[in-house]
Amino acid sequence: MAQLVLRILLFVAALAQAPLANAKSLQVELYAQTSLAPKLMLDREVVGGLSGMFWDGSALTAVSDDRGKFGPPRFYELDMKISVGKVDLRVTKARHLKETPKNWVLDDEAIVSLPKGDLGISTEGDNNKKPRAMPHIFVTSATGVYKSEIPLPDKFLPEPTGLQKKGIENNHGFEGMTASPNGQSLYIMNEYPIIADQSDDDLHFWLRLVEFKKDNDSFKASAEYPYMMTRMPKSPMGAEIFRGISEILYVSEGKFIVLERGVRLTKKGIAYSGGLYLAETSGAKEVSAVQSLADGKSTAMKKTKLIDFEELFKNQTLENFEALAWGPVLPDGRKSLLVMSDNNFSAKEKTTLLVFAVKEVESW
Repeated sequence: MAQLVLRILLFVAALAQAPLANAKSLQVELYAQTSLAPKLMLDREVVGGLSGMFWDGSALTAVSDDRGKFGPPRFYELDMKISVGKVDLRVTKARHLKETPKNWVLDDEAIVSLPKGDLGISTEGDNNKKPRAMPHIFVTSATGVYKSEIPLPDKFLPEPTGLQKKGIENNHGFEGMTASPNGQSLYIMNEYPIIADQSDDDLHFWLRLVEFKKDNDSFKASAEYPYMMTRMPKSPMGAEIFRGISEILYVSEGKFIVLERGVRLTKKGIAYSGGLYLAETSGAKEVSAVQSLADGKSTAMKKTKLIDFEELFKNQTLENFEALAWGPVLPDGRKSLLVMSDNNFSAKEKTTLLVFAVKEVESW
């Protein structure tokens, strides 16, 4: 009995010391879902590879990661209508990216809305090119006309030629990008650790959330925060052989939803895994001056699991979820959170849109 009383007293004391700012979390519930028709065409181009998106209040805009195999680099406008427990999705317009520098390779993975109607786009480049095609964050007009580039910290850039000893590895660039509602802050996150942050630990991985602040007509990197990603344990489905970040989404100052996407090796081949996490910069030490996180001494952003897709869709084949955005208010008054999959232009995969209902709740 005395031990029980002691545990209760310790619990009450802990509650008394807990900061109110950390007392809120997010409750996420699947509300509706739909998929685009397979082999969908628009203006004689294949619709697919949708890797990033945003909702502007009237339509959904999604960028394709097509490097030019099925059409020019492009993004789409989609008409989305949500009713009670149902969502309808239709691709209505495609816009090609124009006037980007000729030496760039566009492998576009994220898109955000910026002030004055501009768009921010992240492209991974191509390390297999000679010289290497660098990753870029750039700004276009609403119609896709190139306007300017946002400079990246040097630690993320590989050498143009020769043996790569630094920077982002091929196809592991800035899959995650989001902006604050006022457009004054921009955030990006690499999918997989840069070379300097890699260690012998094949279970835990260090990523960096990079913050940019608006400076006149451009953005400048202002801070970096360490994010720890952990490969999921082996399950009856098979071992997870890869896990990375495929998107991030601004929630409030210092809080983000992170979309992690994994790959399992199963008896039937490759299967996707992943989930949604709430991550906070509060308590994490800023690391822009730290050249390597490999020693494990940095304090990672706090993260809380919101949804595990394997738990949500038990015994179902998961899609390759890569895009994340806030959507309209749902008929029941809750906020909608949108998650969409990249079909990799494969007949075996779908472009699926998940609509989640979100509300803020007490976390204790």
